[in-house]
Amino acid sequence: MSSENLPPSGPWAGYYAYPDWNTRHRMQLYLTFSANGNIDGGGIDDIAPFAIHGIYDSATRAAKWTKAYIGMHSVDYQGVFDGRNILGNWSILRVSGAFRIWPGTAVEDIESAEEIEAPVELAEVKAGGMS
Repeated sequence: MSSENLPPSGPWAGYYAYPDWNTRHRMQLYLTFSANGNIDGGGIDDIAPFAIHGIYDSATRAAKWTKAYIGMHSVDYQGVFDGRNILGNWSILRVSGAFRIWPGTAVEDIESAEEIEAPVELAEVKAGGMS
């Protein structure tokens, strides 16, 4: 896998949203995308600090990871890198919602009129071999 096909390693910012779509919860992350397809890192959001471990498929641009809150529960994330953002769905038990993250430390004005990105259908991610 060529490193030119990988999302950039380093700081990332973004949000996740609950199913009611009325709120966006900011998160700050530090991610490392390795040439062997691993995603590792961590971050913090409005719940607690967390660790991230997962995989990235450069051919399909599909990303899948677990966000494990330190000493608490874990949340599964699946998304697709569009060249600028990773967009997709998070899920825990029977609850799921959308998320969007982007490289850099700038937290965009997520309270603006911008629409929350629609969740990526899980079938699209699974079709990329990430199931």
